[in-house]
Amino acid sequence: MGSPRDILGFFDSLELVCPSDYNPADYIIDVLAVDHQNGNADAALDRIQRVCKAFMESPQTSEFYQKLLTYDGFSKGEVKPRQRASFFSQFRLILKRSMIDNKRNPSLARAKMIQKIVMGLFVGLLYLRTSMTEVGIANINGALFYLVAELTYSTLFGILTFMPNDFPLVVREHFDGLYSVSAYYFARVLSYMPVFIIDGFVMMTVSYWMIGLTPNVLNYIVCIGIAILVEQSASAFGVMLSTCAPSYSVAISIAGPVLTVMSLTGGLLANVGEIPVFIRWTQYLSWFKYGFEAMAINQWRGMSNNTCIGETCRTSDEILERYAFDASNFWIDILAMFAFVIGYYIIGYIGMYIRVHRNR
Repeated sequence: MGSPRDILGFFDSLELVCPSDYNPADYIIDVLAVDHQNGNADAALDRIQRVCKAFMESPQTSEFYQKLLTYDGFSKGEVKPRQRASFFSQFRLILKRSMIDNKRNPSLARAKMIQKIVMGLFVGLLYLRTSMTEVGIANINGALFYLVAELTYSTLFGILTFMPNDFPLVVREHFDGLYSVSAYYFARVLSYMPVFIIDGFVMMTVSYWMIGLTPNVLNYIVCIGIAILVEQSASAFGVMLSTCAPSYSVAISIAGPVLTVMSLTGGLLANVGEIPVFIRWTQYLSWFKYGFEAMAINQWRGMSNNTCIGETCRTSDEILERYAFDASNFWIDILAMFAFVIGYYIIGYIGMYIRVHRNR
């Protein structure tokens, strides 16, 4: 039938005109398919025979046979194996496809941006220009913890569809030889990173100055960096759950209780120094704790040496000690969140690799 563009012209010549609102590929399949259930099987067979006869009598058929007769590759007995593109070529093309998909997905891009702007304004107005009183200090710490929670919940539940939506396509295209699991996984993960960096940056920027946190550019930049690590930890955990859980419903069922435990041991709702020994270890698996502690250290370490409330003056260390935090833990908190991001993504890749190859 010639090139793909010539196919519709060939069908037009047989009075098989593709409707303007019909997908040409679907139309061609319908024309050449036989549906034995609708009672038109005989008519479909006659139509297919007419198409085949017209093709055999077309100039394209003569040209095709002529090429076969002049081709000497068969006599050499050489069958070249299909070569898969390099990892970086696969990665680049899948990344491009994923970025386009994210751009066209309003629930992932525009809706999240609007959500973060609204939440940033809400938190900013709720804690607007908080004064440095006893209650004000508690409110600021509450605001910091809420920001960590908002960065976590919206990100994690927004990315849990990572695997369920794409899994059938990935299995088919992987075993068709189009790309490796690793190329798809890391390209897809990288495509999500800008989405979960920009929205967090917007929310933190809006709320930071409205709340009246430490009015210092360096502290602001550090706070943004901590927020990005918190959001990336949540994103990596969500990807890990999505790839390792057998279904979306199972992933959701696991995510809820896990986040509850993490938030309870995050440092605000319970003093981490007073948690019973047999359950205290859970705080070390919570980026809530590391993120909240890092934000609190960044906030109070950047204030003047003494914050006076009436006749009582509080040092930054005294404020942190209320939550069993230590200013010397700042870089430990940062490194712990980096480790969460890397570790969760590695486990997520292993889970995805196993699931894809089990469904071959």
